[in-house]
Amino acid sequence: MQQAPARRRGRPRPANVIARDEEVYGLIAGGTGSRAALARATGLDRPTVALCVQRLKKAGRIRTCADGGAMVWIVDNGAPCP
Repeated sequence: MQQAPARRRGRPRPANVIARDEEVYGLIAGGTGSRAALARATGLDRPTVALCVQRLKKAGRIRTCADGGAMVWIVDNGAPCP
């Protein structure tokens, strides 16, 4: 007997949210790590950037590091914080 695939809770994310998260991830992978810098680079407001970062952290794609007292995000590839 086959089991049905597990359903995810809630509704699927809209395509524009997925694209926005990927844009933010690309900037973080390229070295832009602070919320203010991400907001400037994307044209999004800081709370929206924070939501993108929260989803990426929950997915295990990025992590938080301290950089001279400021919090920045880097790709979670096992490398130490800069």
